[in-house]
Order: sequence, then structure tokens, then C-alpha cells
Amino acid sequence: MRIARMAARISALATGALAAASPLIAAAAEPAQAAGERTLTLPGDGITIGFATVGALLAVFLVATLGYLYRRERNLDWEFQKPDAPHH
Repeated sequence: MRIARMAARISALATGALAAASPLIAAAAEPAQAAGERTLTLPGDGITIGFATVGALLAVFLVATLGYLYRRERNLDWEFQKPDAPHH
């Protein structure tokens, strides 16, 4: 049973790596000059946009973390969130 799980995980990892690498493989198959004609240039404020995006994501994670900690401190757990009773 463990070998089947391990094989499933390895095949999932290999499939994911292949899917992630497929754009690189496709770009490598084209001549360098043709690929260069289709690239987009970075706009002048591209770095600012990148930092703003990362900052917004960090702010969302911070708010989610604060909400989680507030819920934990106040013991705001509902019955449907608790584990089922054992069937012994």
C-alpha cells in the first residue's frame, strides 16, 4: 500500500514538473530570433507593480493570520469543526 502511494506521488511530481517545464521546452524548440520578436518589454513601472502585488499578497496573508489567531484566542469553534466521536 505504501509503495502504491509513493508511486502515485512520484508520478504526480513528474507530471507536474513536465507541465511546468513545457513552456520552456516549447521556447527552446523555436529559433532564438523568432522567440525574441514575441517577447514583451517590461514597462517602466513594472518593478513597482511587482512590489505592490507582493505587498498586497502579504497583507492578505496577514489579515487571514490575525483572523485565525483571534478565532483561536476566543475559542470560536463550532460543533461541525470538531472531530467525530470514535465508534468504539
